[in-house]
Amino acid sequence: MRAVRYTGVGAAAEVTELVEVADPVPAEDEVLVRVGAVGLNPVDVKIRAAGTDFGPIEYATLPGWDLAGEVVATGDAVGSFEVGDPVFGLARFPRAGHTLAELVAVPAADLATAPTAWKVEQQGAAPLAVLTAWQAFEAAGLVGDATGKRVLVLGGAGGVGHLAVQLAKARGAHVVATASPAKHAVLAGLGADETIDYRDEAALAAVAPVDVVLSTVADGVPPLGAVRPGTTVITITGFPDGAVEALRAAGATGVERIMVVADGPALAEVAGLADAGRLTVLVDGAYPLDEVVAAQERLETGRVTGKVVVTFP
Repeated sequence: MRAVRYTGVGAAAEVTELVEVADPVPAEDEVLVRVGAVGLNPVDVKIRAAGTDFGPIEYATLPGWDLAGEVVATGDAVGSFEVGDPVFGLARFPRAGHTLAELVAVPAADLATAPTAWKVEQQGAAPLAVLTAWQAFEAAGLVGDATGKRVLVLGGAGGVGHLAVQLAKARGAHVVATASPAKHAVLAGLGADETIDYRDEAALAAVAPVDVVLSTVADGVPPLGAVRPGTTVITITGFPDGAVEALRAAGATGVERIMVVADGPALAEVAGLADAGRLTVLVDGAYPLDEVVAAQERLETGRVTGKVVVTFP
């Protein structure tokens, strides 16, 4: 089969190549999937540039974690999927997943039946980003019916952010999201009740207090006026020096950085929301496997709305 391989540390065009490797063989608790689409995430290019483990995230010369595709074989202990089933998932994260390949063996527990409402590009784009938003809200206690809650999403138009806006809205929350003005209409269409230019300091300072903040941007810190006693602040990237102390002094009772983990059952719930018309995935660009370098370069511009996807024939 064909697969993407990194030859070392450097720019995408310098170290990314397509190679022929042996087909994987699924273990007894694994599913063999013929890949249709793979979403790229910031961690994919960061770990390539680092050339080594990225904190607890395992580096591999055969990259990739997101995937969507069709089951072509199952291990002897797998009873949840059959050959021909459309599936999507986040493979093994934070261990190496090797999904940027025509075939991939994935633990059955990491997969769910793919939503029929989404194209395969959307299915492949979603897993890491949507699970990050899902698990961030779980950490913040924003589960079930969140009617009456106020949620602020910093970086609302990004891969995680645009899904977080929709998940919070689906749970009944009032959603405030930051983005560049050119993306405000997109966010409003996804359900954001308020949209704010992330560079407008006066508008940020005027944000009324919220119950939950999800920061999806590097060193993103909410305006202190949006924090009140009991506010939970979750980041997926980390806080700058002194930010945690300032947030706690403002009354935040939960200030936490989270890292996503693979979770097939949660993706099954995501698929239910998708098929109910309550959740969609924005695809900034879909690139065929032969253009995987261009896909990485697009992601690295930092101007992506939604997700960048690599597609397989």
